[in-house]
Amino acid sequence: MSSRSMHSAPGMAAGADVLSPQTAQARDDVRRAMRRLRAGQPPDIAEARSLAAQRRMLGAPMWARARSVALYVGVRGELGTHVLLQAAWQTGKTVWLPRVRPEASGLMDFAPCSGPEHLRPGPMGLLEPLDSLPGVGPEMGKDAGHGAGHNAGHDAELPVFAPDIALLPGVAFDLAGGRLGYGGGYYDRFLEKGLNCPRVGLCFEFQLVESLPLAPWDQRVNYICTEERMLCL
Repeated sequence: MSSRSMHSAPGMAAGADVLSPQTAQARDDVRRAMRRLRAGQPPDIAEARSLAAQRRMLGAPMWARARSVALYVGVRGELGTHVLLQAAWQTGKTVWLPRVRPEASGLMDFAPCSGPEHLRPGPMGLLEPLDSLPGVGPEMGKDAGHGAGHNAGHDAELPVFAPDIALLPGVAFDLAGGRLGYGGGYYDRFLEKGLNCPRVGLCFEFQLVESLPLAPWDQRVNYICTEERMLCL
């Protein structure tokens, strides 16, 4: 995915979102450092940390209360979500998962999935909702889910897209709730349109830093859950 410094940012006029070379370099440096740290984890340690973070999330009151959750399927060394996904499906929660639009750079939809059989490999190597499932895109804003979703030729009616919590991946998070993504702007565009439920950043403890070189379009989280702690920000 290309750097957001080369694209129009959510809610900003074209040309107003170009980062200074220093800020752009600092962001790239953080991404490279975090990728090295993730790649350097022994698989058994990464799995143990991932399980500990997911169990911490499962024990949170906001998870217990939630009837609808926005989640993701971990890939490329991200903190996994398989325990959370199975728990959500087994307890009857509505599970919304992202699916990128191959024809539209930087845009994705969330589609409701009721089990792993509704997933298939996506263009970026991660599991995504089947193409036959209607999805809700960021352009639908706060009215998302009240009508047919973004899915060519599909007229299915969606449940209301109003998750009680949204669990988000990221390259790094900071102690003020700042989130640095991979550079494509997929989540920033979605969050900017009013995903007003609690936003929880899921990450390994080493991905949590004191401060990040954020851009004006970077969207923040309200909570951070790692294998060591849950932070309310």
